[in-house]
Amino acid sequence: MCQLPLALLHAGETSVRDQVHIRNAEAAQLARMLARQTGKTISDVVLEALRQYRPGRRGKAPRKEVEVWRRLLREDRERGLPRPEVPIEALYDEATGLPV
Repeated sequence: MCQLPLALLHAGETSVRDQVHIRNAEAAQLARMLARQTGKTISDVVLEALRQYRPGRRGKAPRKEVEVWRRLLREDRERGLPRPEVPIEALYDEATGLPV
């Protein structure tokens, strides 16, 4: 197998055999599109996405953000609702059916 000179390899790559092929059509299309839009290579786009990916953290907010939301909810509960809920029918004129 032909080895590329080290100067031609990207940082961290050791040989051509370490190449990854994207077999999912949608993933390949998204990678190409992002590369075109950002002016980066497909390898750079994929590398950046992999660096940002953290398994199991989907939907989890950072601890400080959760604490802020809990404090805001607690304050809202302490204040109570500012006024009773208005039924949606009250927002429309009975005769015309248009908003009031």
